[in-house]
Amino acid sequence: MFWRRRPKGDLHAVPRWPTDPDARTVLAHYLAQLPADPAAPRTTEMLFNGWGLDLAGSDLSGLDLGGAELGEARLTGARLVDTDLYGAWMLATDLSGADLTGADLGTAQARDCVLRAARLTGARLMKADFAASDFRDADLDGADLRRASFGDSDFRGASLRGCRLDRANFDRARLAGADLTGASGAVDGAIDIGAEAPLLVHGAELAEWFDRQGAAIGVAVCR
Repeated sequence: MFWRRRPKGDLHAVPRWPTDPDARTVLAHYLAQLPADPAAPRTTEMLFNGWGLDLAGSDLSGLDLGGAELGEARLTGARLVDTDLYGAWMLATDLSGADLTGADLGTAQARDCVLRAARLTGARLMKADFAASDFRDADLDGADLRRASFGDSDFRGASLRGCRLDRANFDRARLAGADLTGASGAVDGAIDIGAEAPLLVHGAELAEWFDRQGAAIGVAVCR
């Protein structure tokens, strides 16, 4: 059974429906069977199954998609502002250019995602798994990344200004050219800071690199 506290409001209001007829049909069916009480428990059969669907360009802002199956779905250019995606399955999902401002992606299973030039300002990614994902040129300003996993992910050119990184795993993530001004917390693992060729640094060298970027990020001792 899937349960968590959900925001109040019209959970059935879709600002802009998907143009793909299959995606529209599946989304309409899901919304029609949502319980009237947003805090009511859900069975797994009641969760949104959008696996492989084409949701590109849709506006699903504010919808309750907690626990949704969105593996291999296409959400390029979609608006998901303040959308509840807590615990969603998003393996190999394409979110290029999507707007996830303020979205809740806590505990999401999102390995191999593509989020190039996506907007995640103020988004919540606590305990989410975004390993091996592409965040190049994405905007994560003020995002909460505590205890999240980003191993082998690519953040080159991304903005992580003011992010909270407490106990986040960035092992072998690529951070060359990323803006880390005001980011804080502590991270695990060696990080690749090479602009062209890989350059893994850890320990004191990594701590000094973070300091030069204007970030107050502690570095865990590598085991």
